[in-house]
Amino acid sequence: MPGVWNLDSFNLRLPGRRLGLGDKDHHRKGESQTGLFDEDRKALPPLPAKPFDVVTWTRMKADKYGNITVQGRHRYAAGPEHAGHEMIVGLRALEVEILDAEGKRVITHPRSYGDKPTDSGDPSSQLGLLCDRPAAWRNSRVRDAMPDPLREWIDAQDEATRRDGLRALLHADGESGWRAAVAGMLEILESTGGTDRAGVCLAAARHASGLGPVAYDDPVDLSEYDIAYTKEDE
Repeated sequence: MPGVWNLDSFNLRLPGRRLGLGDKDHHRKGESQTGLFDEDRKALPPLPAKPFDVVTWTRMKADKYGNITVQGRHRYAAGPEHAGHEMIVGLRALEVEILDAEGKRVITHPRSYGDKPTDSGDPSSQLGLLCDRPAAWRNSRVRDAMPDPLREWIDAQDEATRRDGLRALLHADGESGWRAAVAGMLEILESTGGTDRAGVCLAAARHASGLGPVAYDDPVDLSEYDIAYTKEDE
């Protein structure tokens, strides 16, 4: 069964990948599919000024700790200052957005699914302990709070690799905060297949600053560096 590390990143790249297939000629017209699509696109009406948002809004009362609970088992933190207050909650496929009673945005959490209870609370206080005792990973709040791709990858590692990954997360959390650290680690895992500390910390810092990844007009060719660093002295 096909799988992806991150659905948001996959969806972001999908249009470009599909357009890349348009270099082939149309099976009946014998012309470039990309050219034909450009002609069709000229006849398309403009998109709406506001993007289409598939969301269900509902009102929920936060508990005495400032949490709201979705489907009776998935708990999301709004913050202790909102304890006992009515909150406006937006349920999307991949996220849960929480607003206060006046409609001001409070926080957005990745959405959880499944029958197992989940808690969005910041579990970073356990990271230091897990680095010393990686065998406790399976029963930790850190594991429960991880997105599925990261959880599955760390589950599959030996103890030494798991410890290194958790240490990378610990450093990134200390520098950039929990949410940015997790987002950065997921990005590096998706792009490299591993979780080296330098890459995770750099990606986390970028997420914390709100900056997106660097986009180049043309693909970057690193083969010259391969030659420079692998060529034997003559």
